[in-house]
Amino acid sequence: MFVHGWGFTPDFWQPVQDRLGRQDAVRLDFGFFGPACMEARPARPYVAVGHSLGALWLLLHRPAACLGMVLINGFARFGAAADYRQGVPARVIDRMVQGLDHNADGVVATFRDRAGIGTPPPGAADPGRLARALAILRDADARPLLASPDALPPVAVLAGRVDPIVSPAMTDACFHDRLAVDWIADGGHLLPLTHPDACAAAITHMMDAAP
Repeated sequence: MFVHGWGFTPDFWQPVQDRLGRQDAVRLDFGFFGPACMEARPARPYVAVGHSLGALWLLLHRPAACLGMVLINGFARFGAAADYRQGVPARVIDRMVQGLDHNADGVVATFRDRAGIGTPPPGAADPGRLARALAILRDADARPLLASPDALPPVAVLAGRVDPIVSPAMTDACFHDRLAVDWIADGGHLLPLTHPDACAAAITHMMDAAP
């Protein structure tokens, strides 16, 4: 089951699905550019894969029958906090929220360009859903779950050393001493697009290791 990140759609996962050689996966949709679909689930036990916001969402909403998680360009907290200076300051996220009221398409395009993709958004943006997702990124904290051995299934983390959105310092602060991180030396924030083979390999390893 795939969960995409902020400013993207389920089509983001197509290169990884092509490498896996299976098109029967369920792809959730936050509805940033169309109808939302967050309730669908595979018919049998499965591995869940999340990118960026999607990774945080999986940590916060462990789906039933999930045998393992692969977090790609992910984090347990995005917004900065008193004990998490590596995060993104709230004022930066709030500025994006305010911009959505005036030019949602422009805010999304700017973010996607910074993340490493120059193609335009796939349609008219939904300001309300995008703003609610930004509030999750600003406030949500899944770090306590990582400290509880029974709260989550097995989790694998794949991160990029040159990620312009989720810095290596953020990744280390979230997962240090909790989970091992598989680093891609030249990887940015869009590993499913730029390094789909590595992503598919991590997913396959988790599927093979799942009970």
